[in-house]
Amino acid sequence: MHIRKKAFILASVTLMSAIIGCSNNSSQSNAGKENNNKILGITNEIRKITSSQLTQLTKDMTYRKVINTLGNTKDIGSGISIFRYEYENGEFLDIKMFEQHLDARISEEVYQYIQTELNNKMP
Repeated sequence: MHIRKKAFILASVTLMSAIIGCSNNSSQSNAGKENNNKILGITNEIRKITSSQLTQLTKDMTYRKVINTLGNTKDIGSGISIFRYEYENGEFLDIKMFEQHLDARISEEVYQYIQTELNNKMP
């Protein structure tokens, strides 16, 4: 009986630690995201963009410069930032911000995604 009680207490403490750890990470992630929203002026509206705006984006731009070039828009992400834009034809372009810093350069994956979307949408 004494061993069962110790096992139960150990399992309870482990479970509580896991729950507290997850909630702390979530609040830190949300705090960082809220700070990004304040800096960028993220809105609840999805911004419409044109192909000429997309052609202004370069491989060495930071996320901040991309957002400043395309304009403020809605962040639809949960955990990571996903900036959603509406293209001229009504389709959506989602730019994922994998890094937590706005001054980080956009990833190769994000740049290639933008180029692919641009090429697919050009007449």
